[in-house]
Amino acid sequence: MKRLLLIFICMLFFLTSCISLEVRDIKSKSKKDEEQIQEDTPQDVLNLYFQLWSDGKYNEMYDLLSLNSRETITKTEFVDRYEDIFTDIGIVKIQAKITDNIDKTEDELKDPQELKFNTSVTFYTNTVPTFEQVYPISMAKEGDSWKVIWSQSLLFPNMRANHTIEVNPIPRVRGSILDRYGNPIAEYSEVYTVGAVPQAIPNIDEFVDTLAPIIDVSTDYIKKQLNQTWVKADTFVPLRSYPLSISQEFKDEVLSVKGVMLSSMQKSARQYIKGEQFAHITGYVQGISEELLEKLSQKGYTKEDIVGKQGIEAVMEDILRQKNGYIISRKKNSDEQAHIVAEYDGEDGNNVVLTIDPRLQDICYRAMEGHKGSIVAMHPSTGEVLALLSQPAFDPNLFSFGISQADWDELSNNKDYPLVNRTVKGHIPGSTIKPFIAAMALDEGIISKDTIVKEAEEREWYPTSDWGSHPIKRVDHPKGEVNLRNALVWSDNIYFAWTGLKLGSIALEDYFTKYGFGEQIPFELSIDTSIVKNKDTKWSDHLLADTAYGQGEMLLSPIHLTTLFTSFFNNGNILVPKLIREVRDSFGKTLEPFEVEVWKENAMEEKTVNVLYSYLIDVVEDESGTAHDINIPGLKIGAKTGTAQLGSEKKDELGWVVAFTANVENPVILSLCLEVPAGAGSEKFKVIKDIFTEYYDR
Repeated sequence: MKRLLLIFICMLFFLTSCISLEVRDIKSKSKKDEEQIQEDTPQDVLNLYFQLWSDGKYNEMYDLLSLNSRETITKTEFVDRYEDIFTDIGIVKIQAKITDNIDKTEDELKDPQELKFNTSVTFYTNTVPTFEQVYPISMAKEGDSWKVIWSQSLLFPNMRANHTIEVNPIPRVRGSILDRYGNPIAEYSEVYTVGAVPQAIPNIDEFVDTLAPIIDVSTDYIKKQLNQTWVKADTFVPLRSYPLSISQEFKDEVLSVKGVMLSSMQKSARQYIKGEQFAHITGYVQGISEELLEKLSQKGYTKEDIVGKQGIEAVMEDILRQKNGYIISRKKNSDEQAHIVAEYDGEDGNNVVLTIDPRLQDICYRAMEGHKGSIVAMHPSTGEVLALLSQPAFDPNLFSFGISQADWDELSNNKDYPLVNRTVKGHIPGSTIKPFIAAMALDEGIISKDTIVKEAEEREWYPTSDWGSHPIKRVDHPKGEVNLRNALVWSDNIYFAWTGLKLGSIALEDYFTKYGFGEQIPFELSIDTSIVKNKDTKWSDHLLADTAYGQGEMLLSPIHLTTLFTSFFNNGNILVPKLIREVRDSFGKTLEPFEVEVWKENAMEEKTVNVLYSYLIDVVEDESGTAHDINIPGLKIGAKTGTAQLGSEKKDELGWVVAFTANVENPVILSLCLEVPAGAGSEKFKVIKDIFTEYYDR
């Protein structure tokens, strides 16, 4: 009996489970059917259609067309038609707003077989930024599914099979780069462009091999240009530009290559008026690469655009860049008047006005002829960069016209690195850092202006009995007490090593942090972050002493060093260095005016500033001062010199002078760093003196 009861209970449990499963299955099926019905509404199909359009999935769009529609156009024709038109207009995305069906009675809506919707579509493109079109769209019910009744008018309203879409540009101009007085440094000029239309090239290999040496580019470069994804058989592909002054003989030679074209329509290209004199300020532009175009197409860039690659051209790209206008039109044939679908007038780029004084820049450029190094000139009361020069340099015009392979090889393989802007690179400062070690010690109360270091009266000093075999050495200077004033005038290493050891590494690093070490300097061009020492290096007394007179592992850029000296003119505040004076629109209206800004407030105490300012003038005016060679009668100059040996063999050195003029209407801080053979650092004095003499008409 118990056995029968147990069997009955098991069977009952089994049947209950089956019923439960069946109910769940029915509910599941019901839910799925509900979802399917919900997804199959005409609005959902239409929304999907426009989403596929926005995503460029034209194959899948075609699958949503009604049977009758698909009889009028094949899938290949459909996809090609959409790709041709919407690639040309540079479509980014579309947004559709579907309204209710049109003119349907209540009876017709009960079991409709066809519905019509008004749909407003907003296009976002790289040509005309946004425009709207309204489409009346019919939907047909085929079985349980809704399909789009398609015609050519769903490309654009009133479009027909024999219509084409044309996209014609309205050229606008990239903004100019101007000096502080409004004179152009970089602007546009007209050029000829050598290029080719792929379908006109009879033999691609012969074409490439013949043309490459004539226009001085590599065969790989030509092939890469012709094989870009946007290139079609009838596309004109620019290869290199030339000024309008090219000879007829050169034109004839170029045109003798079968398949080549020399644009009859003059084209504008960037021109750098003073060439290499401003090269590391302006930078240069180049035609946009295919890889970069993929990244920037969402910003409206097209294959014809140029982009800034270095300097102001790069960092102010969004400001300088023009927005070309476009007209999108529909027409039947070349003789028919076009119907405008959408248009955008475009905008010229804004102009960037620099702080650069063109006269001082020119003087510095000529003074640096034959030298390797950098110059930064800054207005001490505003932080404006009045001159900025890195030598050797390059001619940015080479890039505007399409740089030749030979020119590129020469620049990129040059061991003097002409493409590198030395003014923003980290350098060993040498003794130019000593005024700031003095400022730290004065503010910290470690020394006073009267502190005398007896150890500095000797040529060598071993700070401790176990210091090792390399003592701290100083250069020869007059006999006498070495107080702070004399230590700066004579640039005494022992005095500053002694001071650094008294300060200690913690205080030293704290003060350097106050001076902007370890952080990005707020400047228009990217600057190497200055460091006191390498991150993984541990402090030692040897490193501390070396750092205190500007050696060790310390690195800072000429821009940063020059900026530090603004503290002596602004009660201990360090100013923000500025290379841009203002931004103006194409009509001359100021959009971004100039403002003096403090970067590091109260970096040093005012009484410290007053002491050190007068001592730096003594460095020049005292006959025993290390910068006395730049003394100019009638012109009050302060300065600090420095030397830093380079490389393990120490065959070369950096020759530094940071000098400033005082009590004049147009004061300037001038920082010079020369790269010279060891022992030849005295060349720096002539360069600085020549600049001041000419600039102040002495």
